[in-house]
Amino acid sequence: MTTTATSGAGLDPVQETDRLHRAWSHRSANLGDPVADLLGHLHDKVPYYRGGRGGRLPGLPVVDRALYRARGDEFRAAGATPAYTITSSGSTGEPLEVGLDEAAWYAVNYHFFHQIVELADVPMETFHAGSVAVAFVSNKPSRRAVVRPLPELRHGLYARVQLAAPAADLAALFDRLRPAILYGKPTYLLDLRLALLQAGVTCPTWAPRLLLTSGEPLHSDDRARLTGYFGAPLVDALASTEGGLIAATRPDEPEYEVFGDNVRLEVRTGEGSVAAAGEGELLVTNLIYRDMVFARYRTGDRAVLDPGRADGIQRLARLWGREPQEVRFRTGPILAETLTRRLGFLPGLADFQVRMEPVGAVLRWMPDGIGADPEPALREVMAELLPREDVRYERCARITPLGGKKRRFG
Repeated sequence: MTTTATSGAGLDPVQETDRLHRAWSHRSANLGDPVADLLGHLHDKVPYYRGGRGGRLPGLPVVDRALYRARGDEFRAAGATPAYTITSSGSTGEPLEVGLDEAAWYAVNYHFFHQIVELADVPMETFHAGSVAVAFVSNKPSRRAVVRPLPELRHGLYARVQLAAPAADLAALFDRLRPAILYGKPTYLLDLRLALLQAGVTCPTWAPRLLLTSGEPLHSDDRARLTGYFGAPLVDALASTEGGLIAATRPDEPEYEVFGDNVRLEVRTGEGSVAAAGEGELLVTNLIYRDMVFARYRTGDRAVLDPGRADGIQRLARLWGREPQEVRFRTGPILAETLTRRLGFLPGLADFQVRMEPVGAVLRWMPDGIGADPEPALREVMAELLPREDVRYERCARITPLGGKKRRFG
C-alpha cells in the first residue's frame, strides 16, 4: 500500500506513536457522520470542490490519477502542511505522492491492524506488550527494518523484516520472533515460505495466529501454499495509497467486507455510468484523509459490489483487481481461474505467468526447487486445454521482480 514514507527524522518511536494515537483518537471522538464531515471539508477547504460541486456524494465528479497529476494542488486542503507523505507503487503508471496529517497516518499504519483483528475475530489476549504482534515481510530492496509499538493491540510490536538474510538465518529469526500476525504481499510471504523450505524447514516450529496479505492479487493456489505451509487462516485485504484500508475477507472466506468507517465504494461500468452496486471499476471515496482528498476516485480495480444487506455493510462478492477474468489466446479465450486451478497446484511449481506476446503465448514458470520438474505436467495440461495453441515455455529463477507487484495474466 505504501512504498515510500517520510516523517520527522530522529523521533522516538514510542513517543511518536503515542502522539499519533492521540491525534487519531481526538478526530474519531469528534467525528459525526463521516460522509457529511468529508463533504463539508471538501467545500470549505479543498480548491477543486469549492463553490459547492455537489451537495452530496453522488453529486461529486468522478476523478482519476491523470487529473491529480495535472492539477494535484487543487485536491490539497488550503493551508495544509502534511506531516507525512506516502508514495504509490506506480503500478498503473507514474507514482503519486500523497500528503497525510497525523491522524490519517495513524489510521493507515496502525489502526489498520486493529480493524483487521476485529474483522478476523482474533482475541485481544493474543497480543502482549513487547512481543511481536505483526511481522511485515518485505523483499523490496533498500528498505530498512523497523520496530514500532501498536497501541490498539495491547502495545504489541510491529516489526518490518527484510528477506535479505541467508535462509538459515531467516529460519532462526522467525523462530525467535513468532509473530501473532504474519503480513505482506502474497509474493513476499511465498518468498519466505520458499526460503524456509530451502533451509530444510518443511514444517515451521511456530504458527502465526493469522496470515494477512494485501498489495497484489491473491490467487487460489498461492492461498493454498501459504495456509498449508504456515498452518494458519488467511485474511486478504484490499488497500491502496489513495484509499487506505478499503476491504478485507474474513479468515479463509472469498467475500470482502468494506470498512464503512474508512471508505464508500461505487462501481463504474464499461459504459462509464456510475452505480451503487454491480460489476465494474471501483470508485473509492476516502473518509479519513484530510490534507489530500480522494472522492469518487477511479482505482483501476474491477469487482462485483454488493451495496449492503440488512447490516448496511458494503461487500465485494468478487474481486479481480487488475487481473483479467479470462485470457484471450489466439485460438480462443479461457477463464483465468481455470488456468490457475489446473496449473497452479501442480507439484514442484512455485509460480507461473501467462503472457501474450507478438510471437504468441508464453508460459513462464518457476520451480520450487524441492519437488519434481513440473514442466512435463505443464505441457500436458496446456495441450489438453488449448490443443491448437502454440505455447512457448520459459523457465525462470523468479517471475515477480523484487519489490514488484505480481501480474499473472497479461
